[in-house]
Amino acid sequence: MTDAPLPRRPLDGERIDRRLARVRALYARWATLRPGDREVWRSGFTPLTEAEVARTEARLGLRLPENYRRYLLEFGDPGQALMSYAGRPFERQGGARSAEPFPLDGPWAGSPIVITAWEDEEGGDFFEDGPGEFHGWLDDPEAAFYELPDGAQHHDGTLLLGATRSHFLARLVLNGPWAGTVWFDSFGCDGGLIHPADDSDDPFQDYTLGAFFDAGEWRPLVDQPWFPGPEEEIEDPAPADFLDLTLAWLRHRVRQAEAERTCDLIDAATLAEAARRLRTPHAFGFPRGHTYGSFAPYVAGLMRDELLRPAPDRALGTRIVELARALLGPGNLPVALILAGRWQELADLERNTFPDDGRSAVNLALAEAMLGTAPTPSATVPTRPGPQRTGTDRWAVLDTVARVDAARRRRFLERLPEPDAAELRPLLATATQPVDAAALDAVLAGDLTGPHRDAATVLLVRTLHAMAVDGGPATATGTATGTGMAERVCALAVATDRVGDVFDLLTAVTGGRWADWHAAREDGQRFLATLRPPRPVAEAAVPERQP
Repeated sequence: MTDAPLPRRPLDGERIDRRLARVRALYARWATLRPGDREVWRSGFTPLTEAEVARTEARLGLRLPENYRRYLLEFGDPGQALMSYAGRPFERQGGARSAEPFPLDGPWAGSPIVITAWEDEEGGDFFEDGPGEFHGWLDDPEAAFYELPDGAQHHDGTLLLGATRSHFLARLVLNGPWAGTVWFDSFGCDGGLIHPADDSDDPFQDYTLGAFFDAGEWRPLVDQPWFPGPEEEIEDPAPADFLDLTLAWLRHRVRQAEAERTCDLIDAATLAEAARRLRTPHAFGFPRGHTYGSFAPYVAGLMRDELLRPAPDRALGTRIVELARALLGPGNLPVALILAGRWQELADLERNTFPDDGRSAVNLALAEAMLGTAPTPSATVPTRPGPQRTGTDRWAVLDTVARVDAARRRRFLERLPEPDAAELRPLLATATQPVDAAALDAVLAGDLTGPHRDAATVLLVRTLHAMAVDGGPATATGTATGTGMAERVCALAVATDRVGDVFDLLTAVTGGRWADWHAAREDGQRFLATLRPPRPVAEAAVPERQP
């Protein structure tokens, strides 16, 4: 423990208001920038209801800190969205000691700054040669390290948000002067045991909770002229406050999203050099380690954007191919070639680059069907299970085949080995369903997990663009006067987890029906529930028989 308690004044209502307004603005900015990884649309950003929060408070036996409580009501459970390893879902949070008083008034053995200072002065490792060496072998290290009241534990009065990438536990304090702050708990591991989350002298850790996110991500690019500068800070920071840490995480994500949008204007060679910095940071003067990002989410985002268009953009497809060659491995090149419509290159790649057991029979058949060339002899066609390497590959294939005429679609299926053809036939049947209420109802009532999600996504995009052409919700005959199509297409977006991806188009074709994607998601869930009544408990408990 430190000699004197650290100062702490919980945020008042006005300071919470300012922070929530800033959180709101950063989320909106992030959504506008549309980062490639699409994390902004995760279900972790779904607001909780007052009843849900009150039920958890009743179970915990206390009222949650106001900063955390108000975040839950506006933005949802942060653990699933912000932590590297989420804790329990909010509705199952808490334990027998959650309402006990939080017993600490400062970090054990001082802050990480104190530990670093000791190591600099003494020239040894604090946890091997110094005061921290005992924690690994003491029978009761907690009693040795903390001056705790009788029967108290260092994690009393806390709620576990989750764990960082370094496996430090992030604990939200629920009561006392430190209510609403987050502390790092590395008890039993090499570390500061427990200390306020932003208690560090590393400028790159100023973002963090140690990490609500990986603080070092893209760090080698900070000095690049095209990399955006840091976002503005809160003028009246509060040590380790949950909202301040959340804002720091959001500022980092917005900064990265801005960098991704800047990448749209940068040539592939420059980005390839930047990628080398991320892969081999030590060669550019940065520490070795695994805390550096890549451009893969950025390129994946461009691929998704292309798949959401009403028709292929061949110029963008060419750009995606250039980036895939420069930034990604050969396994990601087939989907780029499909998006660009470069069928001969796809056929050559599958025949000549991949080993026999690594080729895709689906990609090879697609290239040959689009070229109109003779099929590859069956003896040399791979028959491995699973027609695609990734879900994006499958989505791209289904999207392409759904756009061609029935005769070419049939030729494509005839060229496939039967295991692959058997898997793709029902997927293509879903992807090419008519754009009408009856067809959507049938799809919504079925299985939309795994490969079926990709097929339903193709149908979703086709339906939205058909509605856009008609100027509104379409009926079976294609007019713009149908009823219920807005609800159905919204439910399909929910079922495929694409609400965020398609929200702009969804709201455009429905006349701005929803104020935001949260409202659209709730409407879609309600309609989906009418088509999928819950099974009786006894039936749901019976496991399916294995074949």
